[in-house]
Amino acid sequence: MNFDFSEEQNMLVQSLERSLAKSYDFEAFREQLASKITHVPETWNMLAELGVMAMPLPESAGGFDGNHVDIMAVCTELGRKLITEPYVSSVVLAAYIFEATGGAPADEHLPKIAMGEQKYAVGFYEPGDRHNTLASATTATQTADTWKLSGHKAVVLGADTADFLIISAGGDSVFLLPANAEGVSLNQYQLLDGRGAADVVLNGAEAVLLGTAGGSAAIIEEAADRAAAALTADTLGAFDEIIEMTKEYLRTRTQFGRPIGSFQVLSHRMVDLLVDVEQAKSIAMEAAVEARNKDVTIRMKAVSAAKAKIGAISRKFGQESVQMHGGIGVTDEYALGAYVKRLLVNEMLFGDADYHLTRYANL
Repeated sequence: MNFDFSEEQNMLVQSLERSLAKSYDFEAFREQLASKITHVPETWNMLAELGVMAMPLPESAGGFDGNHVDIMAVCTELGRKLITEPYVSSVVLAAYIFEATGGAPADEHLPKIAMGEQKYAVGFYEPGDRHNTLASATTATQTADTWKLSGHKAVVLGADTADFLIISAGGDSVFLLPANAEGVSLNQYQLLDGRGAADVVLNGAEAVLLGTAGGSAAIIEEAADRAAAALTADTLGAFDEIIEMTKEYLRTRTQFGRPIGSFQVLSHRMVDLLVDVEQAKSIAMEAAVEARNKDVTIRMKAVSAAKAKIGAISRKFGQESVQMHGGIGVTDEYALGAYVKRLLVNEMLFGDADYHLTRYANL
């Protein structure tokens, strides 16, 4: 398998890297974090202008008909820069659900995603039903001319700033409604790494059915797998930055008159991390390639293998990099801690390493 990005994908990454370098650095991230800001319109609009939103969407919706490796290229750069924008919730999750369910809602909303005009959040998970994408406690009741939703969705990524929500009900149906609709309550918060989320409480909120009632279980599971694959790519970007910071620290920090990176024990630990990064890149690429595979078993095995392996590497990465940095590794002023938190959150979202290891074994 070729693990390199195509020429077009490399050009996209380079454009994104240059644009973010001009307007977004760690100090900007710290200010955003301190102010509890999870969405910056200027950053979001810049992503839209670069075509990042449109890249994986179909041409009929104003997109470029890209694939999931395009998403991997973008997410790697977002993780590298600690971007907190709701890219995964809007472009990976919501756009796929609109594509899969089709009809008038897709015709209306997909172009808005491509242009970055609206933000979307997708809620599958429920309290007390950990990592279950087909949680069924939320109910949908059909009336004469609409559907009404009641229930509670937990840790809905991007819901704190979303214009629209896509909510699963009964475990096998999906519905669309405005985030400010009557009967919708949002408990908004920042995740550990600064990205935004919310718990969504629904009390008879009116919604539009996407697709057919009871016919979206497979769509829900594939959407979650696509998001999980995207987050493994996000983790790769964080890995790259952690590696660079740690290498620089080992080169410049001296003890007994010599750089600590010259000590054999630290050199060996650094090599182990570099080997882990290469393994993570290859398995994340496989997950990206198979994320849209119509063979459900192949897709699920590839995504779960990547999520489980990269999740385990993430824990090791956090521990090793902090230990090699010493006390400075846990200070807020130093970027390393922010990247370690990014790793931890990515590992938990859309199924943690233990969940995916179990799923892989069951397959």
